[in-house]
Amino acid sequence: MSEIDHLKPEVINRVPEELQRLLNLQHLTTWTLDRQREHNDDLSTYEAARAAFQTALRSQHVKGDGRYAAWWRSRKVDKHMKDLVKASRDAARAAENLRLAYADHVRTVVALPAQRAEKALRKSERRQGVGAFAAKSMNKTRATLSSGSTQETEGDETAGQAGARSSKRLRGVNDLFEKGA
Repeated sequence: MSEIDHLKPEVINRVPEELQRLLNLQHLTTWTLDRQREHNDDLSTYEAARAAFQTALRSQHVKGDGRYAAWWRSRKVDKHMKDLVKASRDAARAAENLRLAYADHVRTVVALPAQRAEKALRKSERRQGVGAFAAKSMNKTRATLSSGSTQETEGDETAGQAGARSSKRLRGVNDLFEKGA
């Protein structure tokens, strides 16, 4: 029963023994198909019974009845037969939905470890990228601060500055603040 390997034995022991095998997807599939077959058989029986009741009750005319009197009287009985048909149809649909939902649950639980490992790998790669970016930025800042801000450069261009007219090279945002002093 690979579907329930992740459950603790205490949890499995709380499930009644006759229902434990339903936690296996193959057994659940067989069981739900049997339930669907039963509900569909009941559905056809209920539909036939409803048709028989409708025919019999709608044909009971009593002297003095109006045009639709028998039909209106039969509705009280037909309502309950209609409920049986609907309940049987819903039960068959619910059995199918149970099987599909459990299969999806099993698929999700089996895929979770791989998804989590992939997410952790992406996160560590992202952290390494941020670390590399921060190290590069710190190296640039250290180099800028250690070289001094009074370095004369002619002919070099920096962002937004013409190199021929600038006597001082701006290397970062901090240099702009020092320039004003």
